[in-house]
Amino acid sequence: MIVVTGSAGYIGNALTKKLTALGYDIDTWDIRQPMDKPMENVKCVVHLAALVRVGESVKRPLDYYDTNVTGTLNVIRAFPNAKMVFASTGAAFSPDSPYGHSKVMAEQIVKDSCEEYTIFRFYNVGGGSPTNPEGLPLCIEEAKKSKKFTLFGDDYDTKDGTCVRDYIHVDDITDAIVRAVEQPAAMTDYEPLGSGKSYTVKEYLTAYKSKYGEHVFDVEIGDRRPGDLPRSEVPFVSEFMTPTKTLEEIV
Repeated sequence: MIVVTGSAGYIGNALTKKLTALGYDIDTWDIRQPMDKPMENVKCVVHLAALVRVGESVKRPLDYYDTNVTGTLNVIRAFPNAKMVFASTGAAFSPDSPYGHSKVMAEQIVKDSCEEYTIFRFYNVGGGSPTNPEGLPLCIEEAKKSKKFTLFGDDYDTKDGTCVRDYIHVDDITDAIVRAVEQPAAMTDYEPLGSGKSYTVKEYLTAYKSKYGEHVFDVEIGDRRPGDLPRSEVPFVSEFMTPTKTLEEIV
């Protein structure tokens, strides 16, 4: 059996459908609920559940440490014999927010406590998938509902003033997770899951509107968001990754 935390989320939904299609027996679990009795028959846990908003983490740091750190402790205690595939963040390479710090702390807990683990540092995930065609990153989903996308800062030292990010398709992310689930016992640290290609946020939005139309939402410029890094780019492409999508396919 494989347990997937955060299965209702954007990546978790796509991953759960992919693993089920491959014939795996999947269960889900709420990381906020400590388990009375450990489940020792679980083969692998894919731990995706987390609070993930950088700006929000600055305003609500205790909630982020509680969910991302204590939640990870709950997972390890609930499934003590399971291989851990842990979803961290590219922000952990140079953390500058409670979100990034909470993920670094959770990574160390995994390293200290699990005999078998893979730690993935996710970059910016986008795109739908054959099993999840309506899947959207949270920021785009919210922008479509409100008809407004706020660009947090256009005065960074980048080519167009907006933050630089590595974007990766959700199918490539879930393929990497499946590889980690299926690989023999190992301890793998800090594998960056990105495409190796970087774009500014403005370039991402231009590609999105070119694909779906100018009418989908308006873009407004806001102040810089506390905790945002000007650049978040993969230091190398992980051996677990085989990026297959262009930016136009990722948006």
